Amino acid sequence: MPELVAEDIAKRLGENEILRGVSLRLERGEILALLGPSGSGKTTLLRSVAGLERPDRGRIAIGGKAIFDAAANLEIPAERRGLGLVFQSYAVWPHRTVFENVAYGLKLRRMPNGEIKTKVEGMLTRLGLKNLTGRYPHQLSGGQQQRVALARALAYGPPVLLLDEPLSNLDAKLREEARHWIRQIIKETHSAALYVTHDQTEALAIADRIMVLDQGIVQQEGTPEEIYARPACSFVAEFMGSNNRISATIAESDGRRARIAADGWSLWGELHGAKKAGDAATGVVRVESLRLADGGGDNRVRMPLKSASYLGERWEYLFALPGLELRVWGERALPPGEYWVAVPPDALWLF
Repeated sequence: MPELVAEDIAKRLGENEILRGVSLRLERGEILALLGPSGSGKTTLLRSVAGLERPDRGRIAIGGKAIFDAAANLEIPAERRGLGLVFQSYAVWPHRTVFENVAYGLKLRRMPNGEIKTKVEGMLTRLGLKNLTGRYPHQLSGGQQQRVALARALAYGPPVLLLDEPLSNLDAKLREEARHWIRQIIKETHSAALYVTHDQTEALAIADRIMVLDQGIVQQEGTPEEIYARPACSFVAEFMGSNNRISATIAESDGRRARIAADGWSLWGELHGAKKAGDAATGVVRVESLRLADGGGDNRVRMPLKSASYLGERWEYLFALPGLELRVWGERALPPGEYWVAVPPDALWLF
């Protein structure tokens, strides 16, 4: 039985439809990331599960028990849903020590002091906070405060953990480190986790499944590999990864592949959707899929180098022709001139 089921969740604020009939299922031990741009509805969906927003339509169940049903006029208050919440603002009490923050939920549940001590110390040890039990939040780094918030949410064993942009207040280096320990601790505790983020790299690194939302609609749901390598629509293709976007016209099509062309260049790609010669199309190709070639050949374009930027671990080149600009990654500085850029046909998606 799934730990969390949400069916046909809809929410309107004034004239704006924030959610338009979104459904999801979350199994025990699974991490589902809600990914999308600002305003896509991902946080509203999480807050609806938490009981902090009341949907206009739909049903939500935890462990098979309904906690919200608009048709039946059923709504269990947030404090009685027994869910673990972790916010981007940490929300740790400044006047309580690390131990007291983590123990708070257990004390509310009237757990014996000895059991509280065992559970809190075990959780703090797992999160590398064992030696910080007596410190106050102002004595901790941002990363340590976020670990305290996570420990507090997990301490009483909630059936579902809800995380709303939990790493957004950390600097870039800490975020990279946090992706690993946050996934590890969720897996070790066998929690079911609903994880909201706008950071695609974070979602790819942490989640077992990703649900991509835009304007309150699920655009695609699948494993990180499926979402990244096999996008279902142009929105997902462009939202994920670092991309080149090409606006062009279909020159010819065989129903599976198509060729786009303009003055001075022509490229074949995979066709996604029904397109025929003369139709406008949008091409999307990941930057990392492109390579510099030694000479001409199939799906290669000779292009002048417009600029080059040093990014530390690689160089990024920008090549340009009328109607076509391509970013390519490489390992060395390039002198000004013209170069052949190879575009693998199966890496160019035409929508």
